[in-house]
Amino acid sequence: MSKPSENTALSILATPVLVLGLAAGNADADTIYVCWDGSGHYLTIQEGIDAAQDGDEVVVCDGVYTGPGNRDLDFGGKDITVGSANGPDNCIIDCQWLGRGFDFHNGETAASVVNGFTIRNGYPLFAGGAGICCSSSSPTISNCRIMYNTAPGDGGGVACFYSSPTITACAITANTGDVGGGISCWESSPTITNSLIAGNTAYG
Repeated sequence: MSKPSENTALSILATPVLVLGLAAGNADADTIYVCWDGSGHYLTIQEGIDAAQDGDEVVVCDGVYTGPGNRDLDFGGKDITVGSANGPDNCIIDCQWLGRGFDFHNGETAASVVNGFTIRNGYPLFAGGAGICCSSSSPTISNCRIMYNTAPGDGGGVACFYSSPTITACAITANTGDVGGGISCWESSPTITNSLIAGNTAYG
C-alpha cells in the first residue's frame, strides 16, 4: 500500500441555490418525528423513513443516533426530506464503524433530501461511500458535516457511481478512502456549492 497523501483542501463557494424539497408545498404532506427518547412517532431514523410517503418530512430530534435503524439508511426511492430539528451540531448519526450513513441506490432524485446531520465513523462492509453512497441516484445533500468516515474502497466521505447528487452547504472533512478521501466520482456529475472539502486522505 502506498503512503497516504493528504488531499488538497477544496473550498467551493457559489451563489446559494434553492434546495429542492426543503419547503414542501404539498398540503397533504405529513411531518414524522423521530426521537431517541420516545417523544416522537418513532425511535429510529429508518422507521421514520419507512413510514413516510412522497412529499413527507421526517424530522429527527436532537441527539446521537447509533445502532440498527440509524445507519445504512435507505430512502427506498421516496421523494421525502429527512432532516434534523436543529442542525448538524445537535443531531449526529454515529455509524460506529459498522456501516455507512445513507445508501441511495433506488433512483432517488433531487426531491430526496438529507438536511442538517453530522455523519461520522462510517465504515461500509463493502465498496465505497462511508458517509453517503449514491449509486444511480441523485439526491440533495444539504447542511451536513460528513467526517471521520473510512471506506475500504472509493469515497471516504461521499461516493458517486453513475449519479449526480446536489451537495450544498456541507463540510466534508477528515475522511479516508482508497481513492477520493473526501468525494469519489465514477461516471458522475455532482453539483457542489457553498461547501468545504478539506483534510481528507486517499491511498490511491
